[in-house]
Amino acid sequence: MNGLLPSLFSALRPKDDRLSDRARFQVQMHRLLSLLGAALILGFAPLYALAGPSGTDPLWARFGVAGLLVGLFAASYFSFWIRARFVACVQGAAYVTMGWFASIATLNQFSVDYATGLLLVYVMLAAVVGFGARSMSRVLWFLAYGFLLTAAGLATGLLVGPPSSASAPIFLGSMSTVAVVEGILTRGWLRIQERIREQESRFRGLANSLPGAVFQFYAREDGSVGHRFVSEHTEEILGISSDPDGFLERCLSHVPEGRRREMERSIREAVETESRWEFETPFDRPSGDRIWAYGASVPERREGETVFNGVILDITERRRAEQAREEERARLESLFEALPTPVARCEARASENSSGPEGLQVSDVNAAFEETFGVDASDARGRDVNEILVPSGKEGEARSLGRRALKEGTLRAEVQRETPGGVRDFRLQASCRRPGDGPPEVYAIYTDITGRKRRERRLSAIFNQTYQFTGLMKPDGTVIEVNDTALQFGDLTREEVTGKPLWETHWAQTGEESKKRLKEAIQRAAEGELVRYERPVRGSEEALDADFSIRPVTDEEGDVTLLIPEARDITELKERERKLREAKEEAEEARRDAEEARREAEEAKEEAESASRAKSAMLANMSHEIRTPLTSVIGFAEAIGEETSEEAPASRFAGLIQKSGKRLLRTLDGVLNLSKLEAGRAGLTLGPVDLEAQAREAAKEASAKAEKKGVDVRLETGPARARADEGAAEIIVQNLLSNAIKYTEEGGTVWVRTRQESRIQQEKSAGAEAGTEAGPEAGPESGPEQTKDGRAPAAAAAAAVLEVEDTGIGMEPEEVEAMFEPFRQESEGLSREYEGTGLGLTVAQRAAEQMGGSIEVNTEKGEGSRFVARLPGADLEAGQNKAGQNREDR
Repeated sequence: MNGLLPSLFSALRPKDDRLSDRARFQVQMHRLLSLLGAALILGFAPLYALAGPSGTDPLWARFGVAGLLVGLFAASYFSFWIRARFVACVQGAAYVTMGWFASIATLNQFSVDYATGLLLVYVMLAAVVGFGARSMSRVLWFLAYGFLLTAAGLATGLLVGPPSSASAPIFLGSMSTVAVVEGILTRGWLRIQERIREQESRFRGLANSLPGAVFQFYAREDGSVGHRFVSEHTEEILGISSDPDGFLERCLSHVPEGRRREMERSIREAVETESRWEFETPFDRPSGDRIWAYGASVPERREGETVFNGVILDITERRRAEQAREEERARLESLFEALPTPVARCEARASENSSGPEGLQVSDVNAAFEETFGVDASDARGRDVNEILVPSGKEGEARSLGRRALKEGTLRAEVQRETPGGVRDFRLQASCRRPGDGPPEVYAIYTDITGRKRRERRLSAIFNQTYQFTGLMKPDGTVIEVNDTALQFGDLTREEVTGKPLWETHWAQTGEESKKRLKEAIQRAAEGELVRYERPVRGSEEALDADFSIRPVTDEEGDVTLLIPEARDITELKERERKLREAKEEAEEARRDAEEARREAEEAKEEAESASRAKSAMLANMSHEIRTPLTSVIGFAEAIGEETSEEAPASRFAGLIQKSGKRLLRTLDGVLNLSKLEAGRAGLTLGPVDLEAQAREAAKEASAKAEKKGVDVRLETGPARARADEGAAEIIVQNLLSNAIKYTEEGGTVWVRTRQESRIQQEKSAGAEAGTEAGPEAGPESGPEQTKDGRAPAAAAAAAVLEVEDTGIGMEPEEVEAMFEPFRQESEGLSREYEGTGLGLTVAQRAAEQMGGSIEVNTEKGEGSRFVARLPGADLEAGQNKAGQNREDR
């Protein structure tokens, strides 16, 4: 049932495409209303007969009115004239029906049944007239007509009798109320219709304002197709009428035969699948011009049909552009192969981990490229053009040129490229194409300019090596070029002097005799002689005496091809000579002063050596006179401690004596070591030192002290072999480790790391050490590049690195410089918190510097410190082999 009613309602809609959508809808609705009216007229006949058997209601009259409505309904299917005027016909039938029923009500003295029926008929027929009306006047005419008929019927009853059953005033008042309500409703309906028409008008205006031809195509379930709307631009684009009737047939008739069948097939497929339709085809306009048209539409399912809303565009220019590109590409291909200069076609390939281009890969080269660069096309394809051609060291410049070509589209530059005969100069001309279906293409043309560059370099060298005023002449004396200095001296332009004989230029206007001698000099130089003499040269304000020369330039066969005139202001030369004499006198005086200073320095040296000898004697005496008894004191204190019980006071006193003695001995060793290092008499013997082993040994020795203090000492060592003094290296390791443990509180951590560092890593570390503090995570991973066995390459051993890092008290970065001064500590005075002489870091730094190394510090107050000692590296591999040999010997 649900499917039957829509089908029956759809059958009422006329299929005539000559009617607008609105007209078809009106016909469809009025057909329905005419059928319903006929059914109601006939259906109420038995009801009125039962209600009032004696009433006057001729059956033939009912059949006549109902037949009128049915006849109009049937005629609308056969006659276009009726269909086009069907709404007006139904409205006329409404007048007839109203007249018929008013007559019946009058004959029956407006009994209650007929009076009620008349009001219902009046309401329904007024609604039918209002539904199909285009203006309010038709509705008002009908309402007035019904009211007058009713009033006439009531008046007739009063005049001829018998009187009507209904009260005339009440009945007419009821009809007036109905008329007012119907008028208000109809007015609202007409306003709605007006707004709909305005929207349709705006839609048509918008469709006609679009650049393409907008259309609405329908396909019904019965297989009929056609256009409901076509914008006015169709005539401008396709040259055919925009009348929707027969538009599809007109379009197809102008499409070439082969494409026509394809277009019909694409339309059928879109209709059958209710899918988007797109098609490009040549279109022969009635004027004889052929254009390319592109059509596209989107389907929309409606009741009983599928509507396609779409547009037709003229894409002739686009197709011509595509064809032009294809023709251009064909010409380029032909030119590509025919050019006598090397040409490479490359494609830009994007990097996998970057949005920028990775490089320009060769897709093809011409025969001249193969011959010039000695590379077969098959070998070049797929390779980076820079990899094939660019000399070592110029890869970065070549990549920059490639990026410029891709960014700017064209490029001209002078470059050097590898050839079988060596590096040659080329003028590079690059042009970038961006096809729509692939990566950007770059055409690179290489023109050999080696000969020209050689000549330019020779000419530049000549200009840069001549005297103050320099130029170029032909052998006959005609000026070719002059330098800017000569032009500025005479306040001249190149146009004023080039192309003239030199003796006619402004500079040579110093007298006839001078000009004559200049001509003779040019003639002699043209014969291959170097001519040089003094002559005046005229400037913009005055003439100067100049040292003038003409130098001949010959070709490979010895023929003079160019003359180089040069002139130098002798005034400046004389000034230099004067200054030279003065300088010589000043130098002689300085020599005498230097001799005096040398004598004074020798005397000071003798005094310093004498003081040094005295200092050495004092240090030797101190070492003997203090160390010997101090050693005895420490020994006796140890003996007393061993002989007495731990609870005895003597044992405690002996421990204090022993501790203080060792502390005094360390102070003495520090002073002696510092003195020796500062005097340069430490007697350091440089050789291979295993810094890793020393670090491990020092950590082992300091473990008891660290455990007692509650400090965790961690080793993260790697192979590190230094070229250093064994004892001095040991002092550096012990002092740095002891210093870290001393200034680290209980629960803290000290890291000891060693590694071999390559020269490149050393340079990088120099910058990193200044601004970056390594965290606790830093370890051997930050060391140099390693071989498969985890060792650094021997060739890369630039430095052996010892790194001691702690989480101690640290200090302010600005106090680092004072840290290495003798006797300086974090806390000083009698109440200082940490013991020590303040010489450990000083001795370590002096020892490192004496061995060609350094100690660097990163520290922050409250965060800790990191000391990095770098000593010259030894051959790590050789050291390992030697160590391995020693192990085998053992």
